[in-house]
Amino acid sequence: MSPLTPRVSLAESVARELESEITSGVLEPGQRLGTKEELRDRFGVSLATINEAVKLLEMRAMASARPGPGGGVFVTNAHARVRMNHFVMGYRWNEATVADHHAVRNALEPLVCREAAQYHSERDMRVLRTMVDTMERHIGEPLEYLRSTWALHRRMAKICRNFALHSMYLTVLDWLEDGTEDVEISVDAATQHLRVHRELVEAIGDGPGARLEAAIEAHELHTG
Repeated sequence: MSPLTPRVSLAESVARELESEITSGVLEPGQRLGTKEELRDRFGVSLATINEAVKLLEMRAMASARPGPGGGVFVTNAHARVRMNHFVMGYRWNEATVADHHAVRNALEPLVCREAAQYHSERDMRVLRTMVDTMERHIGEPLEYLRSTWALHRRMAKICRNFALHSMYLTVLDWLEDGTEDVEISVDAATQHLRVHRELVEAIGDGPGARLEAAIEAHELHTG
């Protein structure tokens, strides 16, 4: 690795772990993540690191800290994050079309996959493969299948060392997910879609190279 390659800070790593839990749909708005002391014990880091991680989550409108008895760190509404991110790209998100956001997502997706291929750990790969298995379990439930697909891509983005790429990609993904109320996809189409994503994950596991580029191209063809 080049000595100039940016590394994710410990606070950013903690923030991404909590962000992944929040965006997975397991945690509801208003749910308590724990006190800062509990989070410090959980992650085995200093209180200063937890304070910085919480500030990062507050900036992204993913969580908020409440002082006093019964306080702690709480999940905010995901829609609040989308509203907060209006300023990130310098325009009103509701002035852009769904097609605009899909175009941006499709442009960022190969970058996310290449970063995941370069920086993944064995634990990352175990999690990604498990998430593909979750997609397969929901193959007959279109909306749940789509949500599990988004969760997979969020987890890929978590591996990114490029903070700007990570933030912009998740912002676009949030907008698309928040705007989706229903979806229709046949089992045959979902089966092919699943096959493409399973190969993409395995190609990421192999690292940068021809297999990855072919998997990215196949993904673009089936999701573009």
